[in-house]
Amino acid sequence: MTETTSGTASEQQQPIDPETWSPGPLRPASTAARTPLPFRVELARQFTQWRIRGLLLVLALLPIAIRIAFLIGTQPDDGSTTTDQTLTLADTAQDSGVLFATFTLSVTGGFLLTLVVALLFGDMIASEASRSTLKYLLTIPVSRGRLLATKIGVSLVVFATGLVLLAGVALIVGLLSYGNAGLQVPEGPQLSFGASIARIAGAIGFLFLHLLWAAALGTLLTVVTDTPLGAAGGVVLATILSNILDAIPNLGNFRYLLPTHFSGSWRQLFASPTNWDLVANSVLSSLLYALIFGVWAAWHFGRKDISS
Repeated sequence: MTETTSGTASEQQQPIDPETWSPGPLRPASTAARTPLPFRVELARQFTQWRIRGLLLVLALLPIAIRIAFLIGTQPDDGSTTTDQTLTLADTAQDSGVLFATFTLSVTGGFLLTLVVALLFGDMIASEASRSTLKYLLTIPVSRGRLLATKIGVSLVVFATGLVLLAGVALIVGLLSYGNAGLQVPEGPQLSFGASIARIAGAIGFLFLHLLWAAALGTLLTVVTDTPLGAAGGVVLATILSNILDAIPNLGNFRYLLPTHFSGSWRQLFASPTNWDLVANSVLSSLLYALIFGVWAAWHFGRKDISS
C-alpha cells in the first residue's frame, strides 16, 4: 500500500517536458477587451453609497414633510377662487389619498426631479475621472461603450426607484391620512380607486420618460467635464434657461423646440378630456433630445483622453 502511494506521488511530481508542454487555448486580446462590466455589481455598489442612500431618503421623507405641513397649516379663507389646475390640486389634496399623491407629484415633478436626475447622471463618469479611477476601471478590461452603458442603466434604475419610492410613500401617507376615495378629475368624473391608481402610474411613467432629456444631457456633460458638480450644474442651468425662454411669448413657435416646453403635460392625465397630443409631443421631444445627447456622449467618450 505504501509503495502504491509512493509511486503515485512520484508520477505526479514528474518534471514537465518543455518540448511537449502547452499552456492550453489562450483567449484573444479582442475578446478580453469586450469583457462586460457586471450590471449587478455596479448597481450594488451604487446602492451602498451614502450619496444615493441620502437621495432616496430625501425622496421618501418628502411626502411626510408635506403631510406635516398640512397638519400645522391652516386653510386659506379669503373667499378667492381659481381655475388653475395646480392650485386646484392643492385645494383638494386632503380630500383623498390619491389626490394627496397627485399633489405630491405636482410639486416635485418640475425642478426637484430634474435636480435628482442632474445629480445622478452628472456624477457617473465625472466622479470616476475626478478620483483618477477611470483609467484603472477601464483596465479590468471593460470597453468604454460597455462602461458607459452600464453606468447609464444603473442610474436609470436608481432614478426609477426614487420616483416610485416618492409616489409610493405619498400614496401610503395619503391613504392612511385621507382614505381611499377615488380621484375627482377637475371639471370631470369621479374615478374609481383602481382607475386613480392607474392615472398615478401613468404620471410616474410620463415623468420618467420626460426627464430622459435631462438624463442624456447629464450623460454628455459627465463625459465632457471631470467635475461632477459642473456636470450637474450644467443640467440645472439648461433647465432654468429653457424655462426662461419658454416664458417669452415673443419667441412664438420656437418655444416648442425647448426641452421643458411640455414639462407640465403630465397633468393632462388628470384632466377631462385628456389631451393626448400634448402627452405624445412631450415624450417625443424628450426622446429626440435623449437620442441626440446620448449619441454625442457616446461619440465623445469613445475618443476621450483618460490617460491623466
